[in-house]
Amino acid sequence: MSKRSDDKSFNDRMVGKTVLPAIYLWLLACGAVVGMGIWKPNVVLENLDGFIALIAIIGGVAGPALSTVLRMWESEQTQEVDNIPTELKHQRERNTDAQEHKMILEKLAQKHEHQMEALAQSHQHSMCETPKVEIKTTKKEK
Repeated sequence: MSKRSDDKSFNDRMVGKTVLPAIYLWLLACGAVVGMGIWKPNVVLENLDGFIALIAIIGGVAGPALSTVLRMWESEQTQEVDNIPTELKHQRERNTDAQEHKMILEKLAQKHEHQMEALAQSHQHSMCETPKVEIKTTKKEK
């Protein structure tokens, strides 16, 4: 979500403060039980009912919440996949338009350069045809 934190709805804040920590706690507890079962199997086997109850209590909230989060993620991914052809078409059109624009600018620049060269050539030609005028200065007598 691209909203600022103060723009979040009540539901967004509630999920962030209750459901997400429950999911993380559940995953952590499950990981701890599995890790403890590998590291010290006797401790886990002796207290298996307690570990199962711990995971079940936290999982009562976290399991359905995690399923909902995964469903939302799946629908978002489906929407992104469905948008790929549209995005590719838009990108092709944008690239084509950008290339056409670049060509138009290059043509205009080339036309301007040719006009400037023609004007410079015309000006130089007219300067060669202009007769030279000599200015004679006379000194005034006192």
